[in-house]
Amino acid sequence: MKRATLKFGPGEPSGFTGLTTASFNDVPPARILRELLQNSLDAAVEAGEKTAKVRFEVSTLDARDVPDLSGYREAFREAVKYHDRPRDGGLSDPARQVVETIKGALRRIDDGEHHVLSVLDNGVGLDSRRMTSLLGDGNSAKREDAAGSYGVGHFSAVSASDLRYLLYGGVLAHGRRIGSGFTILASRPGRQHHTSARGYLVKKRLSGERAELFKFAAGDEVSPIVKRALSKIRREWRHGTVVLIPAFNNFGYFRRGDVRLTSVVTRVAAFNFSAAIHAGNLTVEVDEKAVKGGYEKVDATNLGSILEEEAGRVRAYRSDSWLSGLRPAGASAWAAYRTLREGKSATVQTNRGPLEAYVLVPAPGERTRLDLFRNGMWITDEIPELAPSIFADLQPFHAVLMPVQGTDLHRLVRKAEGPMHDRLAQNLLGEVEREQIKDAFQAVATWLKTQVPKIEAKTYTPDDFLAVRSGGDGGGGGHASYSMWGSPVVVQRARPSQRQTTGPGTKETETIWEDPSGGGKKKVAAKRTRRSRPLPFRSTGVPGERGKYNLEIECKEAVEEVRLRFCIDENVDATCDRLWPDEDVVLKAVVATGPDGATLPSQLEEGNAAIRLRGLGVSTYRVAIEYDVPQGFDDAVRAPVFRVDIHRPQD
Repeated sequence: MKRATLKFGPGEPSGFTGLTTASFNDVPPARILRELLQNSLDAAVEAGEKTAKVRFEVSTLDARDVPDLSGYREAFREAVKYHDRPRDGGLSDPARQVVETIKGALRRIDDGEHHVLSVLDNGVGLDSRRMTSLLGDGNSAKREDAAGSYGVGHFSAVSASDLRYLLYGGVLAHGRRIGSGFTILASRPGRQHHTSARGYLVKKRLSGERAELFKFAAGDEVSPIVKRALSKIRREWRHGTVVLIPAFNNFGYFRRGDVRLTSVVTRVAAFNFSAAIHAGNLTVEVDEKAVKGGYEKVDATNLGSILEEEAGRVRAYRSDSWLSGLRPAGASAWAAYRTLREGKSATVQTNRGPLEAYVLVPAPGERTRLDLFRNGMWITDEIPELAPSIFADLQPFHAVLMPVQGTDLHRLVRKAEGPMHDRLAQNLLGEVEREQIKDAFQAVATWLKTQVPKIEAKTYTPDDFLAVRSGGDGGGGGHASYSMWGSPVVVQRARPSQRQTTGPGTKETETIWEDPSGGGKKKVAAKRTRRSRPLPFRSTGVPGERGKYNLEIECKEAVEEVRLRFCIDENVDATCDRLWPDEDVVLKAVVATGPDGATLPSQLEEGNAAIRLRGLGVSTYRVAIEYDVPQGFDDAVRAPVFRVDIHRPQD
């Protein structure tokens, strides 16, 4: 019985840090896991399974479990020998890091100290065509009539192996099994030609004359580690695929003693696949018991509790976090789940086929938001023709949109997703297709405007205030703000997306209120003239070191009392497509001094977001604060940009 071995065909010269892997070297864990889950979900849809089942298993890796490990070692030694030549300058620092990582992995495998991550599913499985596409760089098994997708996105998982070696196996419904794998090292001279950096675990390389590039191991020829996984799939689900990552490195973002894979996978599944899980179309298991870890399952019964834990996070995790790359943010994922659970559902007809819509009014978080899902997987909140700003006259709402599978709209969305399935790139569509998807979403916009109530005009007159913006570079720089805002007098939108007519000058207002005598009638007062009066301040914001900030206020006339509220400046207004609620800075300490160094009477308000200053004369004052930023912002920004609202209190 002939087993598969690693075969390196002809190729261009390439080092250990060549372009082949450059785009995937720093892919964060959430993106890799999302891609693995997406492929499994799509493959289960293609297989006609009502519920896609995906299981992540971590176990100890034995040297005997790595197919053709001797061939791998030889290819690695030859590649290092060729590229680490002193006369040519030797290996670069990045390449040397790769080499040392692989050497360390080989030692740990020999000592039984490395692990393997197995991802099993009940999808349609793999045949020769799908396996060839899976091994290709840029090939895809996507077809117009199939949901399963394999190819460049799956390639991102190579960075999760310290060997840069992945294994694949599939079992079809009738029982046929197939196995393969690939590795990425570095090119080197061969007997007849310069070899490629990529090695394929196959029985034979073919000429490709009949669109066949490889002869794969099948049946009993499949490597033992892949065969065991396929036997488990066959026994439990009849058909499916396994992806194995030998020398699993926890994606290079966390140590096993600090973070469990269960914590990462459950959140990625819940955030990105809430629609599929909520509908019972996806369950995800994580089993780490073999390495003294735990077990966790995500399904419709515990989806809500997982998302609710993250509901207060309005920003993505920072770039070095073990949840780096997790999208959407926790608050947005929770809002989508609530809309699926509580929103009004309907089928919207477009010229490219129907679309399922869920609409919740008012929106969680009181900001209009639209999320696009495909096959139950979140794709994006930036949808052509559906920017939140076009619904400015409607009450804030949240909408979840899902093209029906098998429709032309579903095909167009999938085609525009790109290799990582997390955006709609219209440049991936032809000119006619771009117009088609645009027309389809315009129909959705028209439908939404008939479903969501409009905002009633109301009068809103907050205290006079001056907005002061600071620089956020933390380097001591700042700038003066000279804009003076008077009393807003007329508002055509209700909170939180109020549009305010502001500024000094004369305004006419029409006040509307409910008749207290009953009957639900409204009374309209006569129009009156109101003259707004700007606050007598000029100011300069000066950021200090992290956690400290200085505000210099020049007062043009005596003021008995002012209130200063510090919040994160999002640099957006009501016309922007992406809106966030104001987030207050948490004030820890404040000292206000006059030009003579005397301390000004001040009071830190309850909630630690604002301060009050008393007894300001015609002079210049300096306000020094120490602060913390809200949860989520510290992960996302190094030095926040502040907006300081200076109010004249009325209480």
